[in-house]
Amino acid sequence: MRPNLVAFCAFASVLACTAAPVTAQDLLRDRSAWLTDQALPFSLEALRGRATVITMAYGACRRICSTSLRLMESLQALADQRGLDLNFVVIGLSPAQDKPADWAAFRAERKLSRANWQFLSGDAAATRHMAQQLGVHYWLYDEHVMHDFRIVLVSPTGQFVRSMDNFDDSLPLFLR
Repeated sequence: MRPNLVAFCAFASVLACTAAPVTAQDLLRDRSAWLTDQALPFSLEALRGRATVITMAYGACRRICSTSLRLMESLQALADQRGLDLNFVVIGLSPAQDKPADWAAFRAERKLSRANWQFLSGDAAATRHMAQQLGVHYWLYDEHVMHDFRIVLVSPTGQFVRSMDNFDDSLPLFLR
């Protein structure tokens, strides 16, 4: 990896500690046009009725995104142990590179076949709007999408509950 890219990854980790607060509005009322990893239209309104764990990721990222997804897999295991029924949503940060087929391959590679997991792609405006709502900072560096780390827990009614802004935050406390 190039030294500048390593430096930016380190900078992104620092930004994770200072992520913006989530807006107070109903996060599930987003009317953007999202596509699933099967290229089917998806409305965030469909998530209403059970708590949802959301993160934004860049499929080509091998540092922050892979950590976020490993933590989400751990949250799924913990939810299973506790008998919690949760949705898990990963929204692509790069409309140009996080296409439905890319997410389908990613899902298959990671064996994330459960129906309560959604991998979504949207256009640039939808992606930017969702990042603002979730308090996720991202920017382009050469051909890479750099971003901070954030996983958000949303209530069954679409309200922000809490966020995980550091890789070593407590998973049990996040799901309390």
